[in-house]
Amino acid sequence: MEELFENDYFIIIGTVADKDSLTDSIDECGGIFSKTLNKKTTLIICNDIDDENNKKEFEKVKSDLKIIREQFITESIKEKKRLNIEDFITKSKSGSNDSDDQQPSKRLKVDSLQVGSTWMGALFYINTSESYPFSLNIESRVDDINANQSKLEGTIDWPTLEDAKTAFRAILKDDDLKIEEHTQITNTDQVSLPNNYEAKVINGNRPSIKGTIVYSDPADSANPELKASFNLTFKPSTTTSSISSSSISSSSTSSSSSSSSSTTNSTSTNGTGSPATSTTTTTTTPPPPKLDLDYLIAGNQFKGEFEIPYKSNIKITSRKNQQDIEGIVDWVDLKTKTKLKGTLNEKDLTITLTETDIISGSGVELPIVYTGTLTSSTNPTSTDPKHLDLIIGQYKVEAGTTSIGKFKMELNC
Repeated sequence: MEELFENDYFIIIGTVADKDSLTDSIDECGGIFSKTLNKKTTLIICNDIDDENNKKEFEKVKSDLKIIREQFITESIKEKKRLNIEDFITKSKSGSNDSDDQQPSKRLKVDSLQVGSTWMGALFYINTSESYPFSLNIESRVDDINANQSKLEGTIDWPTLEDAKTAFRAILKDDDLKIEEHTQITNTDQVSLPNNYEAKVINGNRPSIKGTIVYSDPADSANPELKASFNLTFKPSTTTSSISSSSISSSSTSSSSSSSSSTTNSTSTNGTGSPATSTTTTTTTPPPPKLDLDYLIAGNQFKGEFEIPYKSNIKITSRKNQQDIEGIVDWVDLKTKTKLKGTLNEKDLTITLTETDIISGSGVELPIVYTGTLTSSTNPTSTDPKHLDLIIGQYKVEAGTTSIGKFKMELNC
């Protein structure tokens, strides 16, 4: 139940039956409620899109955002599963059954599976503890608006399997992704084909693809040693420069491996009949030097510490005066909620917070003391209260063995 609306950012336009109850339900199920529309918003709750006041608010809304009834929240909680959003689209009272009433044009949902993007992660065999890192590269995409689906093609790189590269094709429908890995590109036998995968695409601030490998043979499906899952995180696409072919004339060139540039001369005749010569110089960048990394050899040992990020939401419940603050911390991954209290120094913009008591769950050691500074994500030197949307600092766990780390909290509304 805690992750029912994970990565969903809601706003409410117009009236609902019980706003406080609805927003509490969103919070308890892992969603985020904001009072105002912002770049993180993914879903809009509105029961009446024909209301004139609501229409004014819709002028600020991007056309790809879904507008749904509040029953999507209540019915999903009742059924204890995330229901299909399309069944709760808010429609006009004019009688039209076309969902285009709420959108200026029919289009597929905007997602992160775009051409040029790369998704990186690993395939984990759950019962054998084997893992194989891989990256999925999107090279083409064809959207079928009428069928509400997209066809994707690209490659998969397996760096620990002799740098194997394979080709895949996939179908994306809503948030469901079905992948078929079908052809070897490199000359290696380290990857057995074909392979099929089924996954969910999770959009939002941290896009990811979570799925499993699926087998056509029932015996393979029943084999616990073949049970595998993967989690890919989104790496934004990089932009490469290109030169229009219409601006380049074809000519033969010769190059030397020791040269870093080549020059091509072409001769034409200008309006006076005399020759005109133009010179084009192309510079090639030498390959980077190889890294021998002699210390990465069998037998060498390395020591270090790992910091594990934990997703958390902090809700301020009380501020009785300018200094004293109280709130609730929801540790989403640890399924634990705790009480929080602290003080704010408005002169130097420092804040001290202490987690004191567990409300539910048992995944957090207390007390934890946070010491941080209010700052701006867009202008770190600003002291304007309107721009202070970050708290950055250090925390200290004082239970049992003392541990120290860094934290960052970002305002969500």
